Amino acid sequence: MPIEFKGSRKPTVGCEVEIQLLDPETLDMKSAAVELLAVAKKTDGLRLKSELTQAMVEINTSVCQTIGELGEDLQDQLNKLRSLARDRDLELAVSGTHPFAHWRDSKIFPVERYRQIIDKFQWVGRRLNTFGLHVHVGVEDGERAIAIINVLINYIPHLLALSTSSPFWNGADTGMESCRVAIFASFPTGGLPYFFVDWKEFQRYFAALNSTGTIQSIRDIYWDIRPHFDFGTIEVRVCDGVSSLKETLGIAALIQCLIVWIDSQYQKGQRSRQIHMQHYWLAPENKWQAARYGLDGQIIVQEGTERKLLRSHLAELLQTLAPTAQSLRCEKELKYVEEILKRGSSAARQRMVFSKTNSLKAVASALVKELKDSIE
Repeated sequence: MPIEFKGSRKPTVGCEVEIQLLDPETLDMKSAAVELLAVAKKTDGLRLKSELTQAMVEINTSVCQTIGELGEDLQDQLNKLRSLARDRDLELAVSGTHPFAHWRDSKIFPVERYRQIIDKFQWVGRRLNTFGLHVHVGVEDGERAIAIINVLINYIPHLLALSTSSPFWNGADTGMESCRVAIFASFPTGGLPYFFVDWKEFQRYFAALNSTGTIQSIRDIYWDIRPHFDFGTIEVRVCDGVSSLKETLGIAALIQCLIVWIDSQYQKGQRSRQIHMQHYWLAPENKWQAARYGLDGQIIVQEGTERKLLRSHLAELLQTLAPTAQSLRCEKELKYVEEILKRGSSAARQRMVFSKTNSLKAVASALVKELKDSIE
């Protein structure tokens, strides 16, 4: 049975932010989501969801027309959540992983879906004490979604490098800028998306997995980018949780601009829908460079050419996307990406705090402060 892609004529934008719940004294993670969600149901306008563990929640924005609108929505959501959290003796933070919390201490949220995940994936699922930023952009139909994703895979390292915020895991420095993506890659439907020639081929793939009980819905495919046909969007999931509202909006603006720019090239006949497999040959190495080295990673831009520093390639990309940003009215937010390039990603800032204090609690405290300062 064909899958209906509920497309959007406009490149609408929305996002999901996974948030850590912390004890204000120890700054360790605190299993308080059950109580917090019960209260959130009585709070007008707060769109809060459970996640795998009881020490995290997820905020969902509404479907927005512009990044500016997204920013207002997200700031309102975060302030409402912070007010509820403060009343219940909780602090909030966002990063790809918590600096020192151990996954073995996590309590699974008591709903059937999460029980099934743990039953199926066991140790792999229990380790999923990670936090991401997921950005949705509306596209017109499934055919265009697949074509855009086939190009967008080239920009996975750029988006990951900007958002890297998981250098620490279970109290140790992993030597990576994002260990979160390595954890996700261990899932059979995680990591880089597969190559599909067209929407029909994706439908065959989805039907095969769904009919055999391998997956129940699109939510069971954890790729870095996926076509979310129920929403009519391309969902970019590769980003670590981003520590501040400003940086979140910068990355969301970059994602929206990339998708609109790639789509416009197709519509103008400037790109062929016949995608070369070399994009997919190079993708694992390029993604690894971003996960390991962040903005200092060196990617292979084209088969058989020299590597290029991600920082430099991003600076060029921002210039290319400037006219698209103007048409989408997100020039201001796209410039926030330039600030990340100058200031460094959250992973780099976390390591800087640790090098000065030799304290992972100080790292957690800095993350709490970054989020708080960005929404006040």
